[in-house]
Amino acid sequence: MILRVIKAEGFKLKKICWWLPLLQGCVLTGMTAVEWYLYFRQGPGGVYAGFAVMFMFLSFVMLLGGTLLASIMAGTEHDTDTWKQLMAMPVPRSYIYLSKIVWIVILQFGTALITIAGMSLIWMLYTNEPIPWRIMLLQPINASLATLPVLAIQLWLSTLFTNQAFPLAFGIFGSIASLFLARTSILWIKILPWSYPALSSPLIKEHMIWVIVALSAGIIFTGLGTLQFTKHEFK
Repeated sequence: MILRVIKAEGFKLKKICWWLPLLQGCVLTGMTAVEWYLYFRQGPGGVYAGFAVMFMFLSFVMLLGGTLLASIMAGTEHDTDTWKQLMAMPVPRSYIYLSKIVWIVILQFGTALITIAGMSLIWMLYTNEPIPWRIMLLQPINASLATLPVLAIQLWLSTLFTNQAFPLAFGIFGSIASLFLARTSILWIKILPWSYPALSSPLIKEHMIWVIVALSAGIIFTGLGTLQFTKHEFK
């Protein structure tokens, strides 16, 4: 039954939800290419410095995209007053909530794939060096996986608040903060969910530990959000 609920949720998605991963991927690729060309191509890293440049922007773009998707998907139900109708359907409430986060994860993964395609194309156009596929694939994919805890938080906030101003402001602030959180040496700051996308980069030692931490936290937050959603009374 949950697969049918997920499929039905896909039919409800606004067009902007489908276009957003493409926009994210193109913006991330463009920002990386321009920044590298202007400031890093003459450096010792050469063309490989592009991955360090991508590292600077990746967490911000991924988290901002997830914030927007969560707000759009939940905001649509608030704006049309359809939460009560959804709750009255003969399906578990948890399926309704989980179907939304499944689609957010799928669309975020789409951003990763588009980024990989864009970066690979630019690489082949600029240099004859072999593509370092391990970094090319893991950098965006790990980041998309590591956003799961924040996606769960944002979807919970977006379903909880009818006015999307607070969830959006909270998500934008977290996205901006992610540019700096992972660079600190203070452990309690590093363990904040907004640090995970940057810490999951293959450029960082023991990055897979942070991917596992992110997935574990994401599952926990999703479970808590689902539990709260099933008990919430929509007006």
